Amino acid sequence: MRILPFALLAVCVLSAQTFEVASVKRAAPETGNGSRYVGAIPQQQQPGRINYPNVNLMYVIARAYGVAPDRVTGLQWLSDERYDIAATFPAGVSQDRRPAMLQHLLADRFRMTVHEETKPLTGFALVAGKGGPKLTKAADNSQMGFTTTADSVTFRKSTVAGFARTLALFTGRPVSDETGIQGEYDIPLRASMDDIKSGSISGAISDLGLKLETRTAPAKFIVVDKANKIPTEN
Repeated sequence: MRILPFALLAVCVLSAQTFEVASVKRAAPETGNGSRYVGAIPQQQQPGRINYPNVNLMYVIARAYGVAPDRVTGLQWLSDERYDIAATFPAGVSQDRRPAMLQHLLADRFRMTVHEETKPLTGFALVAGKGGPKLTKAADNSQMGFTTTADSVTFRKSTVAGFARTLALFTGRPVSDETGIQGEYDIPLRASMDDIKSGSISGAISDLGLKLETRTAPAKFIVVDKANKIPTEN
């Protein structure tokens, strides 16, 4: 009689990590006209979905595990083979659950196993400024994602922890959230994408009532132990 609750719990945990619908297939040969993700984290353009055409797995793994692409190692072909990956999140799924769902997708479709290693790396700690945070709560109908202009990037319906993880992805350096701030916010960062990638964003962060402090801390690296080049059928 004690087995059933644990079995139900396992089913609930698995379903919480599963996309509503997912399509994963090898990309068609490059023609020169299609979209191709090279040297950047794939940007989420459609609320409630991921849509990564002609992407290599290194960047998908980086998104799934919250590290920069250059901290994904293990198999050479991860940066060479190309895939079309599209999936729909269940309605109401929180931002913090999404990385685990992408991890589960990689494990399920590519039979991928990974392990983490840590190495010292100079990065940042995101902390509250002297005057306190100046953040705007996300509206109930706000759609999760981010938009860019020439001199700004707006993160919509983001937790501060998620904001820190995204900064880490863009800068290639660890960014830890030490603010203790809860909730979801629309966060306008007055900095260009080039500024973010170079880490030149202290002024823009200060405008939010936050502060980036330089820290040397253990950084997470993802080592792919094994994975299949050909994903399982949709």
